[in-house]
Amino acid sequence: MPQIFISYSRKDIAFVRELAGDLEKAGYDVWWDLTDLRGGDDWPRVIPAAIESSQYVIVVLSPNSIVSDWVAKEYTQALDLRKKIIPIMLKPSRVPFALNTINYVNFASGEYIDNLNSLLRALGYTGKPPVEAKKPVPLLAALRKYSIPIIIGVLILLAFLSTLIPRPPVPGTSTPTSVILPPTTPALTFTPEPDTPTVVSTASSTASATVTLSPTLTLTPTQTPTFTPSRTNQPFSRLGLCVRSEYANSINVRSGPGTIYAPLGEPLLVDTCLFFSARNEEATWLQIALNQSDTSLKQYEGGWIYRELLEMGTVELPVVTLTFTPMPSDTPTITPTFTRTPTPAATDTPTVTPSPTTMETATPTETPIP
Repeated sequence: MPQIFISYSRKDIAFVRELAGDLEKAGYDVWWDLTDLRGGDDWPRVIPAAIESSQYVIVVLSPNSIVSDWVAKEYTQALDLRKKIIPIMLKPSRVPFALNTINYVNFASGEYIDNLNSLLRALGYTGKPPVEAKKPVPLLAALRKYSIPIIIGVLILLAFLSTLIPRPPVPGTSTPTSVILPPTTPALTFTPEPDTPTVVSTASSTASATVTLSPTLTLTPTQTPTFTPSRTNQPFSRLGLCVRSEYANSINVRSGPGTIYAPLGEPLLVDTCLFFSARNEEATWLQIALNQSDTSLKQYEGGWIYRELLEMGTVELPVVTLTFTPMPSDTPTITPTFTRTPTPAATDTPTVTPSPTTMETATPTETPIP
């Protein structure tokens, strides 16, 4: 079977992986850089050689690929070599001027299997389709097949709903009861004698709260990142990649895997090729290897470059993980402590009010004797 070269943007890699697998099932020899480009390859030489040895060149069109310089270089070389180019419209986008006279297979609408068969016909494939569409199961056949489980499920649902229906209350019988009221008791009123002194007692209590501030020293750890390389998954010790950017002439090399780290050295010019030795866990940043062949690149050794700025090549490199070391920081924190100190004060002053006393005086009287 002939060889097929796929030109695409890395942002559409999920679709290209599925498409390449289906074309290989049909017997084609599919060349795409993620599987056929190895670390250490001179990819500016390998990619043109792969286009030259291919009979068909498939260009995946999308908003990502039409702005890619590498995709433009690949289909331009295919046009110069008079290769048969078959564009694929993955997502609605404009067609490049060099390809606007070539009919494309529209994968942006319709079913994927139907579009794949259209692509195979354009490739001259006459065999059995590698992927068959799933036939819909008739409704009656499905109901007959699952009739027993459906009936059991309906019965269980009805039994569950019956437990949720409230039952009517049972009417009860009332029994008359007699209530015996207690006899009325006359209220007694006490009137003090006029000779009884009256004692008035006065008491007062006062409580005050005292607030005491006690400082507490709290150690606040600060995190300092240290780099620890992982010993697993190390297929390549060095990988050569070139810097690509469509919006700038130079980029910043960072001292760590992120824009929060300070730039390292002078700004690095675009189209400069370097060797890389490691990546971070998310494979979004690559670390520049030591012992660069170009002496002018010594200032960037050990630095980091954002992965999206390196368009071609794989990232199968050792992983560098971040280990945080806590550093204590003496920051005093004042915690107020409340202490309540009651101060009772009581005064009991009796007041005696005397009552007036009535005194009687006897007066003698003479009684005549007959």
